[in-house]
Amino acid sequence: MRALKITLLSLTGLLALILITIVIVTATIDPNDYKADIEKAAAENTTLTLSINGDLGWSFLPLGIDVNGVELIQENGQTFTKLNKFTAQVGLLSLLQFNPQVHKIILDGLELTLEKDENGAANWENITKTKSVEASAEKNQENSTSPSNQPQETSEQAQTTEKKLKLEIEEVAITNTTIHYIDKQSKQSVSLKNFNLLANSIALSKAFPLDINFAVSNSTPQLDIEAHIKAAITIDENLKRFSITELASNYKLAGEPLQGNTVNAVFNGHSIIADLEKDILSLENIALTFANITLNTDTKITNLTNQPQLDGALSISEFSPQKLLSTLGQAKIETTDPDVLQKVAFSTNFKGSTEDIALTELIIKLDDTAYTGAVNYRSAGQFLKAVIEGSAINIDRYLPPPADPITQLSQAASSNNSAPVTEVEKKQAPEAPLLPLELIRSLNLDINFKQQQLIAKNLTLNELILQLSAANGVVSLTEASGKLYEGSFNVVAEIDAKTDNPKWKITKKVKNIQIMPLLKDLQDLEVISGGINLNADIKTTGNTVSALRSAAKGKADFNFDEGALHGFNLTKLTCEGFALINRDKVSKTDWPEKTDFQSMQGKLTINGNQFNNNSLNAAISGIALNGKGLIDAEALSVDYGIDLKVVGDLGDKACRVNDKVKDLAIPVICKGSLTEDPANLCKLDYSRVESLAMEAGKKELESKANKEVDKQLDKYLGDDDSKTKKDVKKLFKKFF
Repeated sequence: MRALKITLLSLTGLLALILITIVIVTATIDPNDYKADIEKAAAENTTLTLSINGDLGWSFLPLGIDVNGVELIQENGQTFTKLNKFTAQVGLLSLLQFNPQVHKIILDGLELTLEKDENGAANWENITKTKSVEASAEKNQENSTSPSNQPQETSEQAQTTEKKLKLEIEEVAITNTTIHYIDKQSKQSVSLKNFNLLANSIALSKAFPLDINFAVSNSTPQLDIEAHIKAAITIDENLKRFSITELASNYKLAGEPLQGNTVNAVFNGHSIIADLEKDILSLENIALTFANITLNTDTKITNLTNQPQLDGALSISEFSPQKLLSTLGQAKIETTDPDVLQKVAFSTNFKGSTEDIALTELIIKLDDTAYTGAVNYRSAGQFLKAVIEGSAINIDRYLPPPADPITQLSQAASSNNSAPVTEVEKKQAPEAPLLPLELIRSLNLDINFKQQQLIAKNLTLNELILQLSAANGVVSLTEASGKLYEGSFNVVAEIDAKTDNPKWKITKKVKNIQIMPLLKDLQDLEVISGGINLNADIKTTGNTVSALRSAAKGKADFNFDEGALHGFNLTKLTCEGFALINRDKVSKTDWPEKTDFQSMQGKLTINGNQFNNNSLNAAISGIALNGKGLIDAEALSVDYGIDLKVVGDLGDKACRVNDKVKDLAIPVICKGSLTEDPANLCKLDYSRVESLAMEAGKKELESKANKEVDKQLDKYLGDDDSKTKKDVKKLFKKFF
């Protein structure tokens, strides 16, 4: 018992002695007396000149130190860094208890200049003086001791010490800090100004407030940013779990990239938690707003340091892209419909890793159109799979508006004043490739796309389905189907892009598509109407439109249901042909400017831009049509020869079918551009009609001669039907 008392008294005395010593030192020794020594030590060990222009001071309760008016000068006389004030205070008793409690850490008026000259040399390089190898070796030898002489702390003791560590800081304040970065070589400079950080009541396992504000200024391009960040920070005792809650930050941006506009940004969050022990990062209710666009997410990342696994949701609230561009000082996108690009939104759930991630419940909204589906990306093989379904969209609304007439005239005048482009120059001008071959060769896709309605180039497609796959340089379109103008279509295609001259295989099937509105909307043509049925197999090669057209080879068969040829009347032409042969005149004048038909069919041989049709047949009211000819797809022209044979009443006396013409076919030539007036497309082949008229006249004379011979023989030989009478008739007929 006596020994214990002696021990306690000894410890108490020792502590009292230490405290008395500290009091005597802080009370009697003035740290300002050592300014010169401190400045000399800095000069001996660095290339900088240290100047302490303010006072040095320390305090007993709490134990602390104050440094004021510090400046570091470079050899060229320029200031490297300045410090207005530094204060550090710690509780004396907490130090004796091995439980440090920092009262205050204050850093005020720090200004640091980092600079690179025209040659790329930085002022922060070589600021320490080089010491001799012998001095360094001697110092290392003095500091080194054998492992057996140093106390070894077991892992258990380290863990015990770590668990006992308790850090408490009453206040941390970093104020009025400025950092300049200047690169004279690239003529670039960035400045961090008015940086202020305030935190108080800092303790482990307890939330403490953090308040930061600063400004950043960039020279090229000129950009200024002001920021204010507030949050609550929690750090556990084991330094394994960090959390940021009640995050609220605001940013203001202005400068050249924004064309003089000021844009506000906000980054808020309910909580951001990093748990190093569980290897998890959690983001809850995170919202990032920039101008008028807001991104929200809830994300959890597990297995953080090994193979991160993602699980969460991401959304972009509805915003106007046009308004965003205006806010950023950019020109709006010119569209045919000024009401588009006003509402865009996005949302999805995601799960997976950086190597294999899936987007589910995907929703994309574009004005009145909505797309839903799922997307999966796998980094192995760069594989992308997507299943997307969309509502109705009119792409024409998003195209640039047509130029006004005044602008077109101005452009035309400017074009006329410039040197004309020769045909040789046109041919020499390179044609843009259709496909990015290198990109296609790298594709590994499986796409399934559906669109309820699609309007493009005035064409209206319904129930559009696209099934596309791509791998090893081959793109396979296994289905491209839809409903179009009361009918349907399906296209199957394959593009082999493994070489620089890709190969194409195309199979088309068309069922009862009304051709008249299709041609009207596509090419503004009014030539033929009716429901077309088509089967075509085409092969071609190339990567430009002209090359594909020139190399196209294939066959097709087609037939039209009830329809009409517009702009001309084949019945009228047939009647006029018969009238010429009969030496008569057509009295009917109210012929319709079209030719109705019950059916039309034929076969096409495709050879480059030319479609050869050698078996055209059509059933027209009272007429059977047979023809053959050529369609030039590049020039949009036709060259057809047609024979029209009457099989019924044509509705005019001049077109009467008698023995003279009943076996004749009226020839018609259809030749010219499909883009010109259809009334001039088909005309009678007058040269052939004249030949037919001569043949019909000869036939009529022969008939009259035969009748006259029969009449005279009957007169002289009577009604006897003997063999002699028949032989005489044959002899006279042969003679005539």
